[in-house]
Amino acid sequence: MQDNPQALLPKAQLSVVPLPGSRPLSNTRHEHYSRLRSLLCPKGRALREAGMRAVKNHDAVSNATRLERRQDVRDRIAYLVRQEEEVLAEKRKRIEERLWAIHEADIGDFFERYDKEVTDKNGNIETDEKGAVLRQACERPKLLADLSPETAKLIEDVSVDSRGRLIPKLYSKLKHAQYQRQGSTARCQPIIRCRADLHARAASRELGISIDLNYTFHQPKKADE
Repeated sequence: MQDNPQALLPKAQLSVVPLPGSRPLSNTRHEHYSRLRSLLCPKGRALREAGMRAVKNHDAVSNATRLERRQDVRDRIAYLVRQEEEVLAEKRKRIEERLWAIHEADIGDFFERYDKEVTDKNGNIETDEKGAVLRQACERPKLLADLSPETAKLIEDVSVDSRGRLIPKLYSKLKHAQYQRQGSTARCQPIIRCRADLHARAASRELGISIDLNYTFHQPKKADE
């Protein structure tokens, strides 16, 4: 009985289908153009920087518009934009985790307890009635080398006391609590507004329109004026 090669294969095989635009374009110029466009570079400028020539800016914009009608180019630009947003989301997540770690930090984790022998003013060790050495509980800062990396990251600065010991100073909880109260949504708004402003500026340059996004606050007129 001959072996059947198909019998050795699993019954169900799932083919991995890449996401649209996840792979670099085979045309290096189109790939370069797509990356520039994902960074909000104007069409005409992106076309020229990608190595595609155009005599006039209007021709460059027209050629770029025609290029972006290609499905592969549109998918590539959309994918690169999503990747940028995912990177920003990951950075915001890491910032949130660091803020919470600073908020929950316990100064007691940076010190340790030890027993110290009691001495008199002459430096002699004191004992009790039974001759046992008297000891008192004391605290001292832990060695920085003994702290875990995550715990050591919570230290903003260190100072040296009169005994030569390093005293840790943690990040201010009050200062970082203000950042937390702002909320992740509030921190995203400047990024969203910035991206919208850049889109508006890029579109205005392509259409030959001047848009002023600056704000000017005038003094209110007096009643007698």
